[in-house]
Amino acid sequence: MRDEQVYFANHAGLCVFKFVGELRHTSVEGMDGFIRHLFEQQHACSRVSVDLTETEYMDSTCLGLLAMLARLSLSNSKGKPNLFCTNANMLLLLKSMCLDQVFHFVEERIEDIQMDELITESTTEPTADAQAELIYQAHKELSALSEDNRKLFQPVVELMEKERQGN
Repeated sequence: MRDEQVYFANHAGLCVFKFVGELRHTSVEGMDGFIRHLFEQQHACSRVSVDLTETEYMDSTCLGLLAMLARLSLSNSKGKPNLFCTNANMLLLLKSMCLDQVFHFVEERIEDIQMDELITESTTEPTADAQAELIYQAHKELSALSEDNRKLFQPVVELMEKERQGN
C-alpha cells in the first residue's frame, strides 16, 4: 500500500474502506460518487466498516465523507458502521466532529484483508467544479451531525452556496 490513499474491499457483502496516511480533499476526489453508487446497488453491502488504524490526519472534507458513508449506511438499513481506530488523536478528532454518534467505534486493529486501491477519478484532472462540489457536500454532511458542527461549518456551506448560485 502507498501513503495517502483510500482502499476498498467487498468480502461477501462486508464493504471495508481503509484510509491510509494524511488525507486531504485531493486524496478522495470522486469518492462521494463511489459511495453513492455503492448504496444504489441493491445488495452490494450488507455491512460497512472503516479502517483508520493507519490514518494520521484527515481534513474536514474527508471527515464529511465519513459522515456521508455513515448516513447512507444508516438510511439503507445497514446499521451503524464499525470504525476501527487505534490512534488517540484521531479518536479525539472524530469524537469532536460527533462521528461517534453515527459510527460504532472499535479501538483495536481490524483483521487484515485483501484491499484494492480505490481509484475513483478519471484519467483527466478533476475540474474545479467537481472539487468544489465534493467539498460542499462533505461540509453539509458534517454540519448535519450536530449544532456545534453546524455553527463551525455553516459559514463555509453558505459561502459555497453563494458561489454555486453565481455560476
